Amino acid sequence: MPARAVAHLAGRDCTPLPSDPLALATALPDLPRWVETRWMLRSGAGRLIVDPQASEGAVVLSDELLIGAVVGRPGVRLLRDVAGDAPGRLDLVVQLDSLGRVREALRGWRIAPATIHTGPVPVPAAAPGGEPGEVVVLDPPAGPLLDELSEDTRRELPRATAVAISTADGEVASVCAAVVVTETMWDVGIDTVEGHRRRGHAVACFGALARHMAAQGKQPVWGAEDDNAASLGLARKLGFRAVDRLAVVHAPEP
Repeated sequence: MPARAVAHLAGRDCTPLPSDPLALATALPDLPRWVETRWMLRSGAGRLIVDPQASEGAVVLSDELLIGAVVGRPGVRLLRDVAGDAPGRLDLVVQLDSLGRVREALRGWRIAPATIHTGPVPVPAAAPGGEPGEVVVLDPPAGPLLDELSEDTRRELPRATAVAISTADGEVASVCAAVVVTETMWDVGIDTVEGHRRRGHAVACFGALARHMAAQGKQPVWGAEDDNAASLGLARKLGFRAVDRLAVVHAPEP
């Protein structure tokens, strides 16, 4: 991509951002740090709000999934307007070079440093630790097993490319979903039922879905906030390595 575009998106010049979502997705590099932002822009899952007062900045917002992302250097007023209209559970993905502006605008929001990881290449032929119970990959996600998933997981399923589900005694034990997908990457989302944790179900689900997505040319990305020791530990167990840093900014509790 043009060097000027890269410089701008790192906050080093004042080139106006494209106002078209697909054009902005094309201008952003297909790197792990931008996986959620580019997916929202490319899939239509998020709406693009370019700052009319500071066109070198924008916010991409998914009202449906309660997530957003800051691009470039939007003005304080736009950030406060977005925050004022947002649902109480909104989380914003913020690149570190934009964090000062966000911190100034959204006082009282909690800033959580986060680490971005990429997965093992190639994906192992079998998940480490074996396959507990039965694991099924659904592409596209459909069928009665989906009715047993948590409310948060079900909300994301209409946007999912594929899911892997591990069962134990006929019940869902763990699910791994590929919701956020770009040309080359997918963001790993895993949810394990409390009574089935630490029994290998998450590992089995990830392995099955990772192999399925690798066959489509997609490699896994793992994002975890630095205080989430369980997520970071599972990432290491699965062979992920840290490659980048950003922040997740959480709206205050209502």
